[in-house]
Amino acid sequence: MKLARFAAAVATTAALTGAAIAPAAAQQQRPATSHPYTCSNQGGGSNHTVNCSGLITVNNVLDNTTVNVHDINVLNGTQLNDLQVALANVADNNVNAPVTTQITALETAVVNTYLTKFGITILPVNVGVCALSICV
Repeated sequence: MKLARFAAAVATTAALTGAAIAPAAAQQQRPATSHPYTCSNQGGGSNHTVNCSGLITVNNVLDNTTVNVHDINVLNGTQLNDLQVALANVADNNVNAPVTTQITALETAVVNTYLTKFGITILPVNVGVCALSICV
């Protein structure tokens, strides 16, 4: 009888603990918001670019980070939002990395987002990322 009560208590504790952990795990998967980016279409035709601005590094040391994508495809609102979220996630996940690493990670995120989310292939050479005077 004692064994059955012990097993029931353990099961109840495990269930309550699992319920408490589940919301915390779900919160960790939300889009990043501490390093937001804003993206917009600029120009048209062969002069079209998608311009994004935001910040990287801890304590917002490098605000005014810019990302310029030279591509003739005008992005719709959903695509611009997807790009903003991808950039914010990269900025949040690399805050303690060297600046050049962070800039390269932003460039890679743009190339990957264009390919996987939009089905558009762009080359890294078409993506310019600058933070202060450091650019790739």
